[in-house]
Amino acid sequence: MKWVNKSNIAWFTWLIFIFFACIYCLISIYNHAHYRTFAFDLGIKNQVIWDYAHLRFNYNSLMPELHGEINVLANHFEPILFLIAPLYYIFGSYTLLFIQVGAILFGGWGIYKYVMEISGDRLFATFGMAMFYSMWGIFGALSFDFHTNVVAAVLVPWLFYFVQKKNIFGMFLFLILILLCKENMALWMVFVGIGVFLHFIRHRTQRNFGIVIAAISAVYFVGVMKFAMPFFADGKMEYLHFKYSALGSGWKEAFQTLFTRPGYVMDLLFSNHATTGDPAFNEMAKWQTHTFVFLSGGIFLLFRPQFLVMLIPIYAQKMFSDDPGKWSVFGQYSIEFVPILVLAAFTVINNKAKTPVVKILAGSLLFLAALDTSKEFVGLWKPMPYGKVITNFYERSHYQREISPQNVKDVLSGLPADASVSATFFLVPHIADRKTIYQFPEIKNAEYIAIMDDGVGYYPLDNTLFRIQRDSLISSGSWKVMNQTPYGTLLKRNP
Repeated sequence: MKWVNKSNIAWFTWLIFIFFACIYCLISIYNHAHYRTFAFDLGIKNQVIWDYAHLRFNYNSLMPELHGEINVLANHFEPILFLIAPLYYIFGSYTLLFIQVGAILFGGWGIYKYVMEISGDRLFATFGMAMFYSMWGIFGALSFDFHTNVVAAVLVPWLFYFVQKKNIFGMFLFLILILLCKENMALWMVFVGIGVFLHFIRHRTQRNFGIVIAAISAVYFVGVMKFAMPFFADGKMEYLHFKYSALGSGWKEAFQTLFTRPGYVMDLLFSNHATTGDPAFNEMAKWQTHTFVFLSGGIFLLFRPQFLVMLIPIYAQKMFSDDPGKWSVFGQYSIEFVPILVLAAFTVINNKAKTPVVKILAGSLLFLAALDTSKEFVGLWKPMPYGKVITNFYERSHYQREISPQNVKDVLSGLPADASVSATFFLVPHIADRKTIYQFPEIKNAEYIAIMDDGVGYYPLDNTLFRIQRDSLISSGSWKVMNQTPYGTLLKRNP
């Protein structure tokens, strides 16, 4: 293979990097530019970073549980957004999406560095990076707005790289960044630390790194859950995200169930236990996730169980949830599988393969397997208003939108920058830079209502109820029509 030399491999590596960077932008950035992002969650996060960029805490008006009166840090503890917020002045409502795409690309480079460190083979490392970029968990995350757990997950390869290098400064830096992303990432890092300890059990320095990771993460998790989040809630709200009634009514009962009923817990990994939620999701959603994991290198978890240990809390938060949607492969709820599966697969191959040719062949096959699985994912029906159109970047339908940016501009012209407003869900992320904004049909004290009908998405209403409420407002006499087009209406509250 005369073409395999340092220069040609470098070109191949950069080609992979640029190719996936373009695809990610065609999904995430294009969707936002053409109004296929959502009030929940990008609208919420955009209001947060707008406040942080102005050196204010955020009392989020979009989340009904917060009533605009409770610090958003009581909902999810995400201090990483303080670090990101200054970029709002450059990228505006696109800030978090660019950060997410950039973080994923950076995470893939972390895979490259780790695989290079353990193998010394540039081409093998490039296939590791390519597999990471090809994973269905990445496409799922990009299809649905921005989430800080995505940023945390794609930093994990760098944590591994610095542990492998015995670089304590780099290890601490990336551990801190991961912990700052979201409160549940700390619990995950406890298990990652245990996995690191087991992986390097014969290597004292790295083994101790694993103990440090687990210990720091455990202390941080307890501190955030017991002290920080209750402080920001100010006694007005309990933790919102313990929704695991199959395990118990709280953390204590959940841990008791996990340790005392192992047969029942194992059954929950495969069976439908939810009494509410979308009926489109049943136990097949769990089997679908297991299948996707297996097809994307999950078999290697059996060769290196320490990597499976790292996924224990990820399986738990997905499969034991009261929300059947979280059992599936969709959205951001599978992103944590991505780095662990790739790290496990390329670690095993590096240790087991006898020759460089076998390594490269195995690495290329893993890349193709991940790519093929993701192609299947991209073409699947999605549980959101725009279905598979939101991810199928290789089809014409992805680039066809029922409304245009000019249509939106025509409706929103005349909306004051600081006015309180209630808006259709896909408008909210673009106009969340204000103190008070609601997702229609919630109106409360809004001075303006911006309603658009794209003929597809009416969340959280159906099309009939949406139009009934819109027409009722227009004819009520309480609102003045400021702009009206075939696509939407801007209303102003009468004095």
